[in-house]
Amino acid sequence: MQRFFPIFLLLSLPCGLSAQSAVDSFLVKPYLQFATQNSIYVLWETHSEASTTVEYGEALLNAQTPNLSQTITIEGERHLHEVKLSNLKTATKYLYRVKSVTRSGTVIESPVYTFRTAVGDEDAVFFALIGDSQYNDKTPWAWGKIAQRVWEDRPHFIIHAGDLVDIGTKKSDWTEHFFPNGHIAMSRFPMYTVLGNHEQDAQLYYDYMVNPEPEYYYTFQYGNVQFFMIDTNKDVSEGSEQYDWLEWALAQSTATWKIAVHHHPPYSTEENDHGDTSIGASSYGTTARNLVPLYEAYGVDFCLFGHTHLYERTWPIFEQQVNLQEGVVYINSGGAGGGLEDFDPTRSWFTKELQAEHHYCTFAIYDRHLVFKALDHDGRLFDTFQMEKDEDDDKAQGQLQQPPAPHFEVEELVFRETNTVSLSALEKSHAIHYTLDGSEPDLQSEKFTSPLTIRASCTLKAKAYTESGKASRTVSRTFKKMAPLPARKVQGDKPGLRYRYYEGEWSLLPDFSSLTPIREGIVQTVNETEAQPRADHFGLVLEGYIDLPATDTYTFYTRSDDGSKLYIDGLLVVDNDGDHGAFWQYGKIILEKGKHDIRIEYFEGSGSQMLRAGLVDPVLGKVPFHPGQLSCK
Repeated sequence: MQRFFPIFLLLSLPCGLSAQSAVDSFLVKPYLQFATQNSIYVLWETHSEASTTVEYGEALLNAQTPNLSQTITIEGERHLHEVKLSNLKTATKYLYRVKSVTRSGTVIESPVYTFRTAVGDEDAVFFALIGDSQYNDKTPWAWGKIAQRVWEDRPHFIIHAGDLVDIGTKKSDWTEHFFPNGHIAMSRFPMYTVLGNHEQDAQLYYDYMVNPEPEYYYTFQYGNVQFFMIDTNKDVSEGSEQYDWLEWALAQSTATWKIAVHHHPPYSTEENDHGDTSIGASSYGTTARNLVPLYEAYGVDFCLFGHTHLYERTWPIFEQQVNLQEGVVYINSGGAGGGLEDFDPTRSWFTKELQAEHHYCTFAIYDRHLVFKALDHDGRLFDTFQMEKDEDDDKAQGQLQQPPAPHFEVEELVFRETNTVSLSALEKSHAIHYTLDGSEPDLQSEKFTSPLTIRASCTLKAKAYTESGKASRTVSRTFKKMAPLPARKVQGDKPGLRYRYYEGEWSLLPDFSSLTPIREGIVQTVNETEAQPRADHFGLVLEGYIDLPATDTYTFYTRSDDGSKLYIDGLLVVDNDGDHGAFWQYGKIILEKGKHDIRIEYFEGSGSQMLRAGLVDPVLGKVPFHPGQLSCK
């Protein structure tokens, strides 16, 4: 956190505002996060380290002054203040005010704001949907106007479909654009968020947003609506962590309405994000479509997303066809701030409504009745519909014809001697059958009854079966037994990694050995900037040695926008390939103490660029490679 107010800002302070008063003030005014029926979070940030106090109380009838009779104080001083208010009443209006005192004794105090706790399970629900509030210089007013409109509609809460800011690692994008423009709404209504690609999985997102662990995916219920919040910047293919979690979360849901929220579109007719439609065809979506089978299997009603800066509503879709009874409605609401885009010049088979305008949406839900509206930045209604669920609507309980797949527990994919693996089913009545030779399990396969001890490399496949014999999808893990790879005897090496720089347009890493580099040199750290690349459409290969302090199992990582791969001693350890945002990806390998060959390949398509790599320490977490570890010939 910044401790001193930047000089260039001090020089530009408004007349009458001293440097000290600027320092002793709010950097981020109070805002609300993650409300439940009996709790809510209040956050704010001060320029200087300061104490933390929230005064609050229930709104009283015929009050002459605001009731702020309850106080929470957190010991110590800090810049970023996060306070959980607990033991609140359900569906109740409260007032609150925050107060911080700096070391110099200056009191920083907010006005009195209001909030309401989450409604009861059977109460009416009204929420706003926004996406892509990031800054753009053509319409810099957009997010402020959308926030104002949302405030005027008085929702219970706000759903944000990602790309809150333009550059997630740039603090000023948060403190000078997102929070100031959104304050009118965020100080009154809690906002539930998912990560967009522009957040770059930055720590600032996790600092400012409060969501249940692991934060990048989670679920919550508000009234009779359950939301499933997903990070489509990460792997969502079948068998991935989020896919497996979502399958179980949906299977356990008894909510009347089920809504999935993530950043990237499963269905979209945007003009050039999924193929240049001025000269060719479009894929009409992203890897988020991997989740569609789960939405259809478990009766999800809506999938909400952003990413493309447009409004689009689909017909109800089921099994790649319009299906008015069983279909899922997909709504692209990416119009809260980012520069507007346009559509494919021809209409897709799934499109119901289109609008290229800054906008937001609202959902009003009571029992089995729903009213939807889409409104532009001036409050003009441009799309609306109503939906009514029958009492015996099968969709409310999902269309599942098979049990959810079993989950792996406490797994290590790479091991030296033995490995212990456990499996669990969602229901105790479900039997798990497995194989260790890579073949498909059936009811005649070995039944899982206790943790397995793996003694050799193998592929374990498993299915869950109901008492009537219905089978889940197959889940699998490949385990590798290996001795530590021997270290290299290297002499005459020097600090840094040797790099080769290429230019070209790719959606996956190319075969660099068949290409001629533009230039070569040595870099001291793993990043894209030292090679002085152009803005887009380039590639890098970094090669040399990494010096490891002990014989151990090591977890390597890359974080790249776009694709990257990391090889150790010629073996692919981290596969982070593809045209994507700033993804983290990991891989394990057992290595002897000493130096080992390292090779990192990277390409940048367009937009943001990033390449980072390092090791995961069991105590410190992700630690970037430091120059003392790296060398080359």
